[in-house]
Amino acid sequence: MAEPAQLVSAREHLSLAESNYRSGDGLFHLEEGLALLEEVALDSAAEYQTIAANLLSTYSTRICEAVRRLVESDPLLPGPDLEHLFRILLAFDPADLRLPEYVRSLKIEVVKRLIDLHYEGYSVEEKQKMLHQLANIAGDGDG
Repeated sequence: MAEPAQLVSAREHLSLAESNYRSGDGLFHLEEGLALLEEVALDSAAEYQTIAANLLSTYSTRICEAVRRLVESDPLLPGPDLEHLFRILLAFDPADLRLPEYVRSLKIEVVKRLIDLHYEGYSVEEKQKMLHQLANIAGDGDG
């Protein structure tokens, strides 16, 4: 029995998303692939739901790991790149999925860098105020 067309298309989109995650096109393919996997999860036989869940887990891990490696290896990523990477990470939020443990802290790190860039030239107190607000949102309260 052939796989549903949504599953085949989701594989293609997610493969393109993985190889192009740094571009707007990659984000588009990621969102499309995730939406197709959601359709499979809701409307397909159990075996295809399992395949969709496995694809979701595999690609989310690969893409999040690629983002993590990039963020860790390049402390001077410009703001537009950081914003894009944050959108990539956020794309996985609606999915019923357990992301790798580091993804939450990776999102926080990206936002901290964005705050640093946005508040460049502002006083240390202003930056600290924003970082404190971020810490409260993140629930760790340590700014």
